[in-house]
Amino acid sequence: MRILNTLFNIVAVAYTLTLVLMLTGIVSESAIFSQVKTEAQVLILYKVLAGAGALMLISKVVLSSLYSGNLRYENHISQLKINDLKVEIYERRQEFRSNNFKTQITEERLEAAAV
Repeated sequence: MRILNTLFNIVAVAYTLTLVLMLTGIVSESAIFSQVKTEAQVLILYKVLAGAGALMLISKVVLSSLYSGNLRYENHISQLKINDLKVEIYERRQEFRSNNFKTQITEERLEAAAV
């Protein structure tokens, strides 16, 4: 998911850079798109670029939503693993304490029996 998000960001930057260069007049439309020669074709080109920009914006919103959902899911799974490890540590401590207590009682009984 991270790779897809990064790839989409690169495409978005390239699109924005191309559009800015075309709108400022630094690069002409016919230099990038060789088929564009008339004013009608230039107008259609800008309409297509506007549609592509809108589509990219919608895609970015959906992709960001999926990406954040995936991060929340991974965080949840990590928290579950941490909780399981905490439970296991707690159980081991209780078992250790219980065993130590039993051995102390046994040692006290042996000492009492020896006397």
